[in-house]
Amino acid sequence: MPRTARKQSASSIYHVMNRGEGRKIIFEDDADRAFFIRRLDDLLAEMHGTLLAWCLLDNHFHLLVGAPLDSIKKLMHRLQTGYAGYFNRVHCHDGVLFGGRFKSEPVDTDEYLMTVVRYIHENPVKAGLGGLGYRWSSYREYCGDAVHVNPELVLGTFGGVEQFRSFHAEGHDDERCLDMAELPRRGIGDEEARILADDLLGGEGMAASLGGKGRAERDLGLAALKRAGLSVRQIQRLTGVSLGTISRAGRY
Repeated sequence: MPRTARKQSASSIYHVMNRGEGRKIIFEDDADRAFFIRRLDDLLAEMHGTLLAWCLLDNHFHLLVGAPLDSIKKLMHRLQTGYAGYFNRVHCHDGVLFGGRFKSEPVDTDEYLMTVVRYIHENPVKAGLGGLGYRWSSYREYCGDAVHVNPELVLGTFGGVEQFRSFHAEGHDDERCLDMAELPRRGIGDEEARILADDLLGGEGMAASLGGKGRAERDLGLAALKRAGLSVRQIQRLTGVSLGTISRAGRY
């Protein structure tokens, strides 16, 4: 039975993340991180979204965003496409930057909101990059001057800055929120495959246009669909590209 590609949030708050293709580095230096967060700020302002928490590590990022799901999809497509273009140009990178489509989960309760905020801020600690005061996360914004986040909702949920600090400092079990860990593979229904392909490639009907793209762009799209778990025959039905071409796409 097909399932929708993403779960809707009743609160319009989503925990979003993505990782570099093959867990490769997507932020080489602070200039890269500054470009990414600046572009995110601009897109959120344009789409009337709210940034509630964030963290940028070397090979992945976490965001907590307030916006409708359709806006989140558009935001992430433009953010990742624009950043990948910048990264490829500045670092002479050739090929896919991100490991498929972004991951998302709804955040619908105050309790889980607090858990996700702490989880995001503890990522640099777990990665050995320092304490909670890591420069490229929103923890310092909540304890000082907010630059990128709107702190009212989060601090209101915690009950103030001191409670925010205490919640981050208290002992707790190892929390696993949204994670990029590989799950056991399962078959994907054709309707789910269509929805997933539209989401991944940036719009309805984009899969059907792959056959008319240049070889490099076509093969990048085909490889992305394969990584997302679509079967070769599903991709053939969606794109009209031959089975042999699909099978070869993404091989190095």
